[in-house]
Formats: sequence, C-alpha cells, structure tokens
Amino acid sequence: MDLRDKKELTLLENNLVSRFLGGEADAFARLVDLYKDKIHQFILCLLGPDRESEDIAQEVFIQIYKSLGGFRRESAFGTWAYALTRNVCRRRLRDRGRESGLFAEKDEDREPPDRALSVEKTFEREEDGQRVRAAIDGLSPLHRSVLFLSCWERLSYEEIAAALDIPVGTVRSRIHNAMAALAKKLKPAPGGNENELPV
Repeated sequence: MDLRDKKELTLLENNLVSRFLGGEADAFARLVDLYKDKIHQFILCLLGPDRESEDIAQEVFIQIYKSLGGFRRESAFGTWAYALTRNVCRRRLRDRGRESGLFAEKDEDREPPDRALSVEKTFEREEDGQRVRAAIDGLSPLHRSVLFLSCWERLSYEEIAAALDIPVGTVRSRIHNAMAALAKKLKPAPGGNENELPV
C-alpha cells in the first residue's frame, strides 16, 4: 500500500467512524468489511491456528463497537483496532493460564541489517509464495505478528509500536530477528538446488 492509498484509507475510516458515531449503523458494517480478514489474520499471527479464532474475532468487533466512542483519532483506526485485538488475545491467553512471552518487551535494540531487504524481496516472488508462507508459518507468533503488520499492512515502526504497545526500538529488533529467522528457514540446504531463494 503506497502513501496515497494509506491516506485515502485513513480518510475513509475517519468518515465511517464519524458516520457511525452520528447514528449510521451501516458505517460500522463497512468498517467490519474493511477489517474482518485483517483482524482474523492478526489473531492467527498472535495465537497460531486457534480453534476459537472466529469467536475471538467476533469479540474484537464487539469491543470495537462498544469502544468506538472513545476512539480519539490520535492514531489511525487500523492501529487502534490492532491494539484492541492484541488486548483481547492477551486476555484470552491470561484466562487460559497461558500468557507467554509474546507480549513481553525484552528484545535487543538493533537496527535491521541491509541483508533483511533481500529477504523482504522474496515476498514479491509469486513462484516462491508457498515456500515463503510455510517458512512464515514456522516462525514464532511474536515474529509473525511484526511481519504481518510491517510487510502486509505496511504500518510504520511507530504504528506497530502503538498496536503492540512496545517501544519503537523493540519493533526494530523484532523485525530484525524475524527477518533473520526467516532467512535461516529459507537458506538452501547444503548441496541444495541452486534455484533456491536467495538470502
């Protein structure tokens, strides 16, 4: 998504929020249509293949519906919705007694190396999509979530930090670590095919 598309999306979201708060119920339905797949994918990134992911997504949209009056537009609607999704997932894990290090802040504060750019380019290679998807699915939820927000949703480091409630430096290190883990998974095996993905 380029900058122009992002600005247009923000304008559309703000318009829909205003219309909903003004009493137009259809506007909320449009927001749900815009975000239902994205929210579901984000839940899968955070929790993995959870049998309750549809129920959790429904809970997220109920929370969005109830909380939209408090949305102050200090961030984009999507950033706010991802933060709310994170909180619902966190509460679910806590209720199950399974809260993990997924939401912890500890990570080394390192800049991603240039090498990560070559890994990011592999996302654009359609013929290698299945292999990349399998490699991403093999990453930890922590790494899948930052890659989803960064590579697919094109959120800035600041927006990811707001969505995950972590410092910007932690976002940088998590993206670095996710790219390094992905590069390792995509690295050809010794004596492997020379047509393997470059890293």
